[in-house]
Amino acid sequence: MKNSYSIIVSTLFLLSCSSDPKNETQKEAVVEATNHVRLTNEQATLAQLVIAPIELGRMKGTAHLNGVIDVPPTGIASVSMPLGGYVQDINLIPGNFVKKGAVLATVKDPAFIQLQENYLASKAKLNYLQQDLDRQKLLLNQEAVSKKSYQLIQADYNAINIQLRALTEQLKLINIQPENLTPENMTSLVRLTAPITGFITKVNINRGKYVTPSDVLLEIMDPNDIHAAITIYEKDIANFKVGMKGTVTLTQDPSKNYTVTILAVSQNINEDKTGLLHCHFEHSPKNVLPGMFLTADIVVETNEAVLIPAEAVQRFQGKDYIFIQQENQSNKDFVSVKNTDAKSWIGKSLVVKNAFSLLGKMMNKSE
Repeated sequence: MKNSYSIIVSTLFLLSCSSDPKNETQKEAVVEATNHVRLTNEQATLAQLVIAPIELGRMKGTAHLNGVIDVPPTGIASVSMPLGGYVQDINLIPGNFVKKGAVLATVKDPAFIQLQENYLASKAKLNYLQQDLDRQKLLLNQEAVSKKSYQLIQADYNAINIQLRALTEQLKLINIQPENLTPENMTSLVRLTAPITGFITKVNINRGKYVTPSDVLLEIMDPNDIHAAITIYEKDIANFKVGMKGTVTLTQDPSKNYTVTILAVSQNINEDKTGLLHCHFEHSPKNVLPGMFLTADIVVETNEAVLIPAEAVQRFQGKDYIFIQQENQSNKDFVSVKNTDAKSWIGKSLVVKNAFSLLGKMMNKSE
């Protein structure tokens, strides 16, 4: 009796991956054509063929991508002056490290003195109105004054109280603490302080420069908040999920790898049909700046596919062949077969080892 094996000529698109159950290499194949070769039992035994089932499974592979070091908005602070003024002193350059609350520069302007004066005057007037309101209330209870007179004093008190609260907030904007302000310590100089701890990345001021509230004077980057912004193509976005892991290598130091985890997958596509993966570093690299280039290898899992052992694929004259057992007899690197009717092979047995003997027999018509 003869055993019949179907031979399928296929073009392979190779992708190094690992299978779901066994961490073995997988590849993808698209089937193009079929043919047949027959062996006797003796020939099959002599060829030492090993049979394995064709299966459904998922492929895990490594996507090799490019990206840059990036910092989210929470990791960058732009420093400006809420009120205009002239820069009196600045001793910083890009790269300097500063702590939160440290003095970055001093700014001078007569308007600062006027603001403090208005605050102290309003505070004094409010104290007077408070005392007057208490007196009027006492007289009102004794019916010594009209209710209207009491209400007028109360309205003046409320107006000055509102004005004082507004001046308090304006003083806080320029780092002057209202509770500590007295006529003796008024100043035309205010201090510009660091809102976060980090490195100075931009300095847009110099001594004597007049700045306005809309000017960005300095920028500070928190080095502990950097992440990898990795470019992906539109067609591949569905393959990436939050929580997937990978490794990143910086172009400036390719000898080191850093483990990353996907924090977010962009839901918008750029004009060039790409999106972004935002990845968190488990251990942040040192001495890096936004915009530095990197490469990334992210482990991805594809959709369910028909899998065949890669060892079963035989190459001859630029083409690849697999052998499917059609009759009788029947035991992992995998390749994924991307073919519309591939699922119809499920349950059939595949020649896994020594399939080259079948290929030789088919190619040599005299055998």
